[in-house]
Amino acid sequence: MVICNSVIKFVLKNIDLHIPKGKVVGVIGASSSGKTTFLKLLAGLLQPESGEIYVNRCNPLGKNIATLRETAALFAKVPVFDEKENIRDYFNKIPIVYGLKKSDFDDRLRSVSEALDFEKYMDLKVTDLSFGMRRRAELGTIFCRDAKLYLIDEPCLGLDQNGKEAFYEIVRKCQREGSTVIIASHNMEDIKNVADRIILLNEGQVVFYGDIEELHKRFIPMDECFVQYEGRLPDLSDLEIEQYRIDNDKIQIRYNSNHVTSKEVIEHILSCTKIKSVHIKQEDLSESIKTAKAISENG
Repeated sequence: MVICNSVIKFVLKNIDLHIPKGKVVGVIGASSSGKTTFLKLLAGLLQPESGEIYVNRCNPLGKNIATLRETAALFAKVPVFDEKENIRDYFNKIPIVYGLKKSDFDDRLRSVSEALDFEKYMDLKVTDLSFGMRRRAELGTIFCRDAKLYLIDEPCLGLDQNGKEAFYEIVRKCQREGSTVIIASHNMEDIKNVADRIILLNEGQVVFYGDIEELHKRFIPMDECFVQYEGRLPDLSDLEIEQYRIDNDKIQIRYNSNHVTSKEVIEHILSCTKIKSVHIKQEDLSESIKTAKAISENG
């Protein structure tokens, strides 16, 4: 559980929110909106100018051993490995630093290294690894520990699709085990694939906190429906839609999902003609950042 009520001058302002245990939360926003700063506050790496932060009911600034064991953090621009050592050397230090049982740690490391596919590179130096492979191993450094809270900044940098899928599955596994995962990313697809909730930051302020469906409704409610029909042309005059385009036996319909649902659109077309195929498309989450920014700036 995370409760945050903090102020960082010129960076984060008037944040007051609660993240329940076992949730995967995506932190999104434009560059310099405060995403990384938010994670660093939760990790106890920065001190708020005023207000309080509680992570698992403890102040992360306390630096007590219990808090350190329960939180695992990875930041995009903070080097993890010493370039002079190999990967295995670093992992051998983790159970010593955190007081972990070696056999339990080795079992978890084996599982994580196989999932992220960096096991065969364990004896290579960092300088011999590609950026993507190094990122897999860096992710391994936090997931090889059984933490209650994972804080991850831009987790999929440099990962191919296989690496991303492996990351998604590990996050889901951590969630099933009861851990909370907070991810900051510019990549909306990565967030959409794993997050239960979204924190949308704009110029250091939370302009939205909730699930993805609600985010779309508030900021980007425009959906598109692509229908291939068979039979007579359906009458769309009774639907509250923004626009539509007909191309032979295909119709592209754009509508506000707050006014008419996809289900209603499909049912209406079915009442007029037969449907051969249908595809519903929501606007990308990146559009929500632009929309939220415009709304907050205009009051």
